[in-house]
Amino acid sequence: MKRFLKITAKIVGIVVVAGLLLAGFTYFQGIQYTLALLTGSLRNPRFDDSPYSPSQNCHGSSPCSSGVIRVLTYNVLCRVCGKENYDPWDTRVERLRGLVQHYDPDLIGSQELGGWQDIQEYLPEGDMYGIVTFCFGPWTYADSSLFYRRSRYELLDSGQFWLSPNPGLPFGFGWLKLSAPRYLTWACLRDRDTGFTFLFLNSHLDNNPINKENSAPLIFKTFGPHAAQMPMIFTGDFNTNPTTDRYVRLQKGYEEEVIFHNTADLAAQRVQRLYDSSGPEGMLGEFQNFEHMIDHIFLAGPVRKDVLQWVVDENRYGPDQRPASDHSALFAEIRMEILP
Repeated sequence: MKRFLKITAKIVGIVVVAGLLLAGFTYFQGIQYTLALLTGSLRNPRFDDSPYSPSQNCHGSSPCSSGVIRVLTYNVLCRVCGKENYDPWDTRVERLRGLVQHYDPDLIGSQELGGWQDIQEYLPEGDMYGIVTFCFGPWTYADSSLFYRRSRYELLDSGQFWLSPNPGLPFGFGWLKLSAPRYLTWACLRDRDTGFTFLFLNSHLDNNPINKENSAPLIFKTFGPHAAQMPMIFTGDFNTNPTTDRYVRLQKGYEEEVIFHNTADLAAQRVQRLYDSSGPEGMLGEFQNFEHMIDHIFLAGPVRKDVLQWVVDENRYGPDQRPASDHSALFAEIRMEILP
């Protein structure tokens, strides 16, 4: 009996120690570090703007203009996010792709795509768009992906900045540990014809208050300073409407001057593309619900900023007017020119 109790106690002790070691390994993000090392995905999350200056943009020629850029941001409602009154992904994706084809954007910021299959089904056929998203080995976690028109832009640099206390660690815990990992994707792009060079950012902030309250000032602290050197376009689902303090932190941190200017504030008119089963599809009307918007397109940098068109698109379809996503798409036609 004593021998049995000793063996039992030994087994229990081993289990307890192993459990504590596993808990510590998990708490200190050992799983994330191991995965990053095995897949080679541990990279510098920050952009270095030192090789770029406003005077050398467009190869030093003046005036230096972006030309008209068509920008789309869209949270597509993930494949596995089953919600009442929404069709399955396989039904919705044709409508999602149709919206991309309708606006024919030069730049796309997307949220809630899953893996490579989602990306391939979402984008128009062919290799029209270059893809920047988080890859680890042969897999991708495409929650915050951006796409650029290959024929117009060349990719100079890119990366992911994780919205957590450790921005360089893929899948790192946020400030609230039991939450979905979030990140910002950035890409430095150059116009093949004019040489106009800019930074394109896309992100998807967590809907948990603790994480998004910390993410907004961190994003500004990290990327706001680049506005002195670089034109920037920033798209995303920020889970943040313009009435919140968090929105202010995102636009200007704790500084006096706004750095990230919302295209909605620069547009002459805010337009909504409406759908009604009794009328023509895609009727245009005035958008009057901006105070509740959580999807935005911002502009920043040493540039004059013009917004030629700004459209919220509900993207509904069928006799029941079902939405293709639980977010409206946001499209803007913009132009930037380096200030003298």
